[in-house]
Amino acid sequence: MPSESATHQATWMAYGATAGAWGTTGVYGMARRAARADLMRIAANLSRFEPVNMLVNPNEMEEARAVLAQVKGELAQSDLREYSATGVFTNGRAIPNIEAGGKINLIAAPLNDLWVRDTAPLFVRDENGKRAAVDFNFNGWGQADTGAQGWRKDPAKREHGIVDQPIGKDQKIAAFVAKYTHSPLVKTWLVMEGGGIEVDGKGNAICTESCILNDNRNPNRSKAEVEQELHRVLGVNNITWLKGLKARDITDAHIDFYARFTDNDSVLCAIDDEPESPDYSVTRDNLRVLKQHHRNVIELHAPNYETVQAAVEARQYEGFRFNENGFAAGYIGFYVANDCIILPQFGNPDADREAFDIVSQSHPDRTVLQIATDGIANGGGSIHCATQQEIPE
Repeated sequence: MPSESATHQATWMAYGATAGAWGTTGVYGMARRAARADLMRIAANLSRFEPVNMLVNPNEMEEARAVLAQVKGELAQSDLREYSATGVFTNGRAIPNIEAGGKINLIAAPLNDLWVRDTAPLFVRDENGKRAAVDFNFNGWGQADTGAQGWRKDPAKREHGIVDQPIGKDQKIAAFVAKYTHSPLVKTWLVMEGGGIEVDGKGNAICTESCILNDNRNPNRSKAEVEQELHRVLGVNNITWLKGLKARDITDAHIDFYARFTDNDSVLCAIDDEPESPDYSVTRDNLRVLKQHHRNVIELHAPNYETVQAAVEARQYEGFRFNENGFAAGYIGFYVANDCIILPQFGNPDADREAFDIVSQSHPDRTVLQIATDGIANGGGSIHCATQQEIPE
């Protein structure tokens, strides 16, 4: 599997956050409008550099076009030296305009939610260099019965307020994308998601045990069996396993919340500085393990949560309710595309700028675009969770 930093044919996204998945009330339902604008803001900025294929429920195509037009209008007024909830910050660095960039293709397809990092296939090359697409049997992050012997749902998820959502349409996304791109579909017994593995394109990977070595996905399978299958379908030879944290979020601690490879052969490690957060100790343990296996590990600190909450509540519309138990305020969830990086900002100026500088320095040949994604973060995810790269044929 090539690294995310390799050349892309396109980026896949999904106009999700549907009422069926997020509801229409509460912290999720009231954030749907913001999340959908975020999706189009990501797509519009990516289209400056590469094509974007946006999956849209057939009955929502008109709405998707309207939101895209609104976002494009907002971006046309953006000052690249300042950031805002509707603009883009590059610290003054010039970027291609949207019209001169790639296309945004709205593609009709039934879907439940926006998390294409997990529902779309992972694109790989076979032994002959031909493109293929791996379907990892999305089961709703361990919530739907796979039929596998020994499978069970982790009861701690419900104890932590994590409930099931409809996934039937999203379970068909991998096959749909593979067929659309004329890519042979690779099947596997592994149940996992794209957000659960980070690769560098050189045979190295980082994963969390809590996600992949979990009975809600791969019951009765050993670490050795999982590693052998990852080698078969992704060409991974060496895996750094982080312990992770089961059942505290819906993903069981995806690696793209914790660690990322960079263009200059470093590893970025997310650090949570809130002592009361479960991730306070988890991220420090991650740092220790990563330093044992990788030569250059760079800390990427999350912003202060209270400052983020105040900023988000001040700039969002009436009715938006900040998700105090699940707002994903971290910078590690950036997305690497052709010649650019889309990086989140949270309205904490010092932390936002520090993250901008660190990510820029670790990807010196790419332009960093920093944008707000309050709605997606309120749903517990990041820019990375909402995007999936397609490699050239």
